[in-house]
Amino acid sequence: MLNKEVISYLSLGSNMKNKIYFILSGLKEINSLEETEVLEISSFYETEPWGLKEQENFYNIVAKIRTKLPPLILLKKLQEIEKKLLRERIIKWGPRTLDIDIIFYGNLNLNLKELTIPHKRFSQRNFVLKPLLELCKDRNLNKFLKKDCGKIDKIIPKVGVSSCLLGKNTKYNGGNNKNKFILMIGKKIKFIDVCPETFGKLECPRSPSEIKNGKVYSREGKDVTEEFNLGSSLTLNVLKKNEINTVILKAKSPSCGYGLIYDGTFSGNLIEGNGVTSDLLMKNGIDIISI
Repeated sequence: MLNKEVISYLSLGSNMKNKIYFILSGLKEINSLEETEVLEISSFYETEPWGLKEQENFYNIVAKIRTKLPPLILLKKLQEIEKKLLRERIIKWGPRTLDIDIIFYGNLNLNLKELTIPHKRFSQRNFVLKPLLELCKDRNLNKFLKKDCGKIDKIIPKVGVSSCLLGKNTKYNGGNNKNKFILMIGKKIKFIDVCPETFGKLECPRSPSEIKNGKVYSREGKDVTEEFNLGSSLTLNVLKKNEINTVILKAKSPSCGYGLIYDGTFSGNLIEGNGVTSDLLMKNGIDIISI
């Protein structure tokens, strides 16, 4: 028998390295969990640290999710995501790449050693309450807001994204890879869209291409490495001009693929590797999220 779907609210925070990258990566991983979907996110907030003051400011958001995972299983999965994204539990309330807390899980009240729901300190933290108020309007939460609780400023991060993921028809076949998750988070982010292949003056539609022996070839055997290199350079220029250090790219492609790409035989086989643009961006310190 399947578990019932439950609406849950999660708080995500980061104050190490590329904070936007870690929060967006966390959201992507949560959205990929079995029987779980991120429905909506709050605005991003820059906040002063709570508990231990001598550390970097945090970026914080709240995510509204729908899940069939029981609360303890959800907790375990969220902790696995934190670990995957380099969370280390060394100093209590100390710096972290990513922190994910379950604030509410439906109307459940739970008091276990491993997990308390509602979160036992959510009402003491404006950095949770302010974003929570954007999404959770059916609970009387205003009464908990503190008049003076340190800096909490709403921000709009700038992030690069593959144009096709936004629904723009830049895909090799003239279509797109419109992505529901990307469109949802885009309501709280300023996306700067890029398409290395069209930047490289390749037509749309065009023949599909794959990487083989360090060069890029169309399915008909035409060497299009020069066009791909041009597109990657122009993409890097756009991101640098906009001071962007996080980009969300379409998986598997010969330009934007990250971690896995097609093997150059046009047979659908995948191998470890990166697209031309992804390689260049990595070398220039830009963090990549693959969708």
